[in-house]
Amino acid sequence: MQSTTQSDRWESSILAAALAVAGTLFLSGKLGSLMVAGNFLSHALQHCAPGFLAALGLLLFSEQQSPATEVVNRGPRKGQYE
Repeated sequence: MQSTTQSDRWESSILAAALAVAGTLFLSGKLGSLMVAGNFLSHALQHCAPGFLAALGLLLFSEQQSPATEVVNRGPRKGQYE
C-alpha cells in the first residue's frame, strides 16, 4: 500500500515541477507585454474609480432609503422531510 502512495507523491511532484518550468518559460517570453497591459489597466482603474464609487454610493443610499422587508422563516412545511 505504501508503494502506491509513494508513487502517487512522486508523480504529483514531477507534474508540479513540469508545470512550474512550463509556466516560467511562458511568462519569460510574455513578461514585457504583460507589464504593458498591467500599466494600462492601472491607469484605466484610476480614471474609472470615481464613477464606480459614485455608483456604489447611490446604490447603498437607495438601499438605505427603501423600506426593509422582513423575511419570516416558518420552518419546514408539513411532509417536506418524510
